Amino acid sequence: MSTKRAAFPRFYFLSNDEMLEILSQTRNAHAVQPHLIKCFDSMKKIEFGKSATDSKNIYGMYSPENEYVTFTACVKAEGNVEFWLTDIQLMMC
Repeated sequence: MSTKRAAFPRFYFLSNDEMLEILSQTRNAHAVQPHLIKCFDSMKKIEFGKSATDSKNIYGMYSPENEYVTFTACVKAEGNVEFWLTDIQLMMC
């Protein structure tokens, strides 16, 4: 777990149980939604594609006030969760 936190330092804001929940559901990218608010200050949820073939694509984010921000590029929620969360962090900037 420490290697995951070293790869994505925002994981330090999560408890060990929350980390285990995210890592145990790596095939279900939607499982990170409840934990985003702890990892990112102004992100309540992310917007995934609507269709079955598009469900791993992330197009934007919602703030806690429900403001929507479109990413400049689509983020693919594939592979290790810490890598595509890093991509989301880059899209935020």
